[in-house]
Amino acid sequence: MAQNELKVQIAVVNWIKYNFPNILYCASAGGMRTSLSIAKKMKASGYVKGFPDLGIFHPTPKYHGMFIELKADKKGYATKEQKEWIKNLNDLGYYACVSKGFDNTIEEIFKYLNQTDTMKTGLYRENEK
Repeated sequence: MAQNELKVQIAVVNWIKYNFPNILYCASAGGMRTSLSIAKKMKASGYVKGFPDLGIFHPTPKYHGMFIELKADKKGYATKEQKEWIKNLNDLGYYACVSKGFDNTIEEIFKYLNQTDTMKTGLYRENEK
């Protein structure tokens, strides 16, 4: 994972933690640079090339959950394997997308979560006012 992409992902995760403290999410370690021995262990233990960077495990009436392949900016493109994962996850009833940059990622998360009462049920921190 390029340093700029890492910074964007950290910012997105911090935004989720603050704004949606009760939503389950998890990031994959896929883009992290590791030693060859660690990479072999990851593959042996089930990591599959191209798996999205971030999952949000909050179902909506239409989708089982959300997966995001995050790119640092508009210049970043998904690999063949990443595109296959996105397509397969969408085919299986998940909301899966490639997002480009912090703002686009937040827009995608809001688009996904607005399909449910998430914004009205107190899951969104702004409702604490």
